[in-house]
Amino acid sequence: MRARGGAGVSDARPHPRVLELPRDDDGLATTPQARRRLRELLPAFLGDLTEDAGAERLVVALDGGVDTAVAATLAAEAVGPDRVVGLVMPVHKSHEVAAREAEAFASALGIDARRCNIRPILGAFREVLGTVAEDPEDVVALASAQERFRMACAYYLSNTENGLVVGTVDRTDRLLGATAKYGDGGADCQLLGDLYRTEVRSLARGLDLPEAFTDDSGRGGFEAGFGEGGDLDVDDRTLDRVLRRCIDEGYSPEATADRVGVDPRVVQRVLRWCRSTRHKRHTPPKPSMSG
Repeated sequence: MRARGGAGVSDARPHPRVLELPRDDDGLATTPQARRRLRELLPAFLGDLTEDAGAERLVVALDGGVDTAVAATLAAEAVGPDRVVGLVMPVHKSHEVAAREAEAFASALGIDARRCNIRPILGAFREVLGTVAEDPEDVVALASAQERFRMACAYYLSNTENGLVVGTVDRTDRLLGATAKYGDGGADCQLLGDLYRTEVRSLARGLDLPEAFTDDSGRGGFEAGFGEGGDLDVDDRTLDRVLRRCIDEGYSPEATADRVGVDPRVVQRVLRWCRSTRHKRHTPPKPSMSG
């Protein structure tokens, strides 16, 4: 009952060392042994990357959410807190609480926190677009633009201080396409790219992060809830179980539904979403790739 690539949804498989991690009954790497192994693998990965590039710093965008907190913690373990910069980039007034939480977390971690307010950039951008775009107030387009501005700022800092930008997109968001092309999806590495949301939250518990980062009710962050597949109406753990069984392990949608204990229509809905966002996960096509 297996169908390679989850019935037409193909994607790069996680690193073999991640696939070999001890797993719970749902197939997810949330066991204490898995957490301990990840604490060895991920900082070592960052350390090797930094050394190979001859970089002096690691830059992590902090938004008060669990993914960025985990990435910053692992970066500090990899190269030392004095070589990590946490870049806090709020846009709206509603981001202020999360921005302060991010700065407080950076202070507790011992890394350098720097704030860059994106609002003036976005305002100027919208003003210019008013003369050329049909709808310069498009909510989805503006949210994607915000992420690209943030990544541009992270790379400017990285370029001026001989650093590397550490991406914080997890595997769930990558498969769902809950990223902005050339925004949060573009970085020098995606440290959490092999881990599902549930696994990142489990790792946060293993890192002894504050309860706000490990609470199963949400992940926090500036744009929490935007573009995360909320319309799927599936809780995070069930979603991760479906993705793990169907895409990583290659079970058919029917077998996946049976193993996870959900309606087959839920699995089909998730797979359709993944297929519709495939373009976000792959190199832009060129003529030589066709045929």
